[in-house]
Amino acid sequence: EEFDELESDGNDVLVNLLASSSDPLKDVLDIIQYPLIPQCKGDNVVIIDECHIVLLEKLMRISPHVKPHVREEAMKLALNLKAYIGENTENSVPVLGFLLLLSIYGLVNSFNEDEVLKLFGFVAQHKIAVELFGTMGLAHKISGYIFLDCAEKL
Repeated sequence: EEFDELESDGNDVLVNLLASSSDPLKDVLDIIQYPLIPQCKGDNVVIIDECHIVLLEKLMRISPHVKPHVREEAMKLALNLKAYIGENTENSVPVLGFLLLLSIYGLVNSFNEDEVLKLFGFVAQHKIAVELFGTMGLAHKISGYIFLDCAEKL
């Protein structure tokens, strides 16, 4: 319980810093890519955790303008994450982080829609997933996806 309070206080501090930042999109990328306490998983593997999700959700709410150089950096991170989650879909947090990155940094069109849509199956338990689905403009694909998903199960 004490750890949860410390973690919550840490998230509050980061969220407050984010709100006062001149370039919150760049700052969040830096926080994700260069953590104070590295979580070793191999060379150049970025790990998204719950703290990052809190920051990404905050970014989604304030929806700042994405500068081209920041979008390029976000694309590199998204590609790194896509490779990681392709091998590790049992943890929904990195998948949710990947989807949030695509939405916030305007990268949805750079990835295969059907693949992105399938990833929502791994994050459905997160409250933000429904809102994220709507902001990514994938609603037109849902009826076909549900039909195909049901057909695969038959």
